[in-house]
Amino acid sequence: MMNRKLDLNLLRVLCALVENKNVTETGVRLGMGVSSVSYALNKLRDHYSDPIMIRTKNGMQPTSLALELYKHFSPALNLIEPASTDRKLPSPEKSFFRIRTNSIIENWLAWKFMNDEGAEIQNAVFEFNNFSNDSEVRIEALRRKQIDIDIGTPLAVDSSIIEYQIILKNVHAVCQVNHPRLQGKVTLEMLKKEKLVTYVLPKDSSEIDLEKYIFYFDGISSLTRRIRVSSYDTLLMLVSHSDAVCFMPTPLIDYYSKMYDIKALETDVVNGHAITIYANILKSAKDNPILKSIISHLMTLAD
Repeated sequence: MMNRKLDLNLLRVLCALVENKNVTETGVRLGMGVSSVSYALNKLRDHYSDPIMIRTKNGMQPTSLALELYKHFSPALNLIEPASTDRKLPSPEKSFFRIRTNSIIENWLAWKFMNDEGAEIQNAVFEFNNFSNDSEVRIEALRRKQIDIDIGTPLAVDSSIIEYQIILKNVHAVCQVNHPRLQGKVTLEMLKKEKLVTYVLPKDSSEIDLEKYIFYFDGISSLTRRIRVSSYDTLLMLVSHSDAVCFMPTPLIDYYSKMYDIKALETDVVNGHAITIYANILKSAKDNPILKSIISHLMTLAD
């Protein structure tokens, strides 16, 4: 017969496992060792006579019972944990945050973290993971806390999620510093004679052509884009080591020109063009100081 008494800490482990689908990350989040999480999982299995988490080729997946328990216990834990004196919070050096974004923002934001001298940022652990570009999957990842902040294209309106808009004003053409032909301001006719490489957002098969989301302006249909890449590092490697040309949001030029041998060129082709990115977090996490710091960094792009 199943023992009806269940340690509150086991419920925390249960909810964290469903959200993280990983024993190691659950341990980091709760400030527990891997062996302690495994021990707790075994106790949950004995208690409910159910596997709770099943190993698959895509990692650990919760059983239907685990999902039902999560829906029941997670809201209750969110209410009682702030007042709980025995809550196993992660120590500052083990604060773990998973960020879903594209390679443009990942590169820039990772550098910001490396150079942010604030104690909270320095003591945190950050993992960048593109995860998925499907809107519904991204929303579900936020709800389950598999992702702490989602940065990129807009998501459908959801009552549990707060959206921050960051507008990157203006776009420049970019080429290598010693480009043999391009100097000063460039025209559409000049660009037509150059090799243009372009960045496209990684997309799931169900997504529309997301090149339009990034750079879509009058005249682009007349420009030949032989190579399209989903890695911004690949894009800038090609530009800095050849005569290729690309476009870049103006607020990112100062950073990327320090990392690559490139220069920015003014052009009327993309005059007034702006790109809006969206940062999404759970409403319940809006007061988290790390997430507030990340959003503050992003907002500097809109200055």
